Amino acid sequence: MNLPFIDTIILDLGGVIINLDIDHAFDRFSQLFGKDIRSELLHDLDNHRFFLDYELGLLDDKAFRNHLNTIGNDDLGDDKLDAAWNAMLGEIPTERMAWISDLAKQYKVAILSNTNAIHIRRFDEVFMRASGKHPSQLFHKTYYSHILHDRKPNESCFVTVLEDLKSNPASTVFYDDNLDNIETARKLGINTVLVEKNQLQKEQLPDGRN
Repeated sequence: MNLPFIDTIILDLGGVIINLDIDHAFDRFSQLFGKDIRSELLHDLDNHRFFLDYELGLLDDKAFRNHLNTIGNDDLGDDKLDAAWNAMLGEIPTERMAWISDLAKQYKVAILSNTNAIHIRRFDEVFMRASGKHPSQLFHKTYYSHILHDRKPNESCFVTVLEDLKSNPASTVFYDDNLDNIETARKLGINTVLVEKNQLQKEQLPDGRN
């Protein structure tokens, strides 16, 4: 992708940097609790807003796990619950890791993700295994919803990130696999690339500075 005016790259995490399979996590929970937890949640979202609250940092890990145990009518240990929750996070393909590492040498590269504390601890482990580095050693900044107390596709979330990076929307490109997030970024004048989940292609990335 020839974008010579770009100086900032913002990447979503799940589905763009790290492979994501949400169904796998809910399958694991269903196995643990002996019932279809995903079906229950989809039919009763109003009473299960704790997923969103956890993503916004309004609940801590303990409170989140307590809600999961309440749904399952069980009292599973932290390790089992965390393992099931993290089952949606896959690996970072070697080629993708190499592309991102090369970009970070030339551009201001940041992460913007709707995520949570348990997932970030797992992501850090996967990232270090793939790159030999902690994310903070490669990315200019990382922005996580549970720390920002804000999330995509809220305009305020993007504005906060742009202001902190001191980046102009016109010289920024944002990668995400969610169309709602992409559309908000476009409204703010940010260049965007809609990525097919888990299918980031080298051709979609900037060619590099001359």
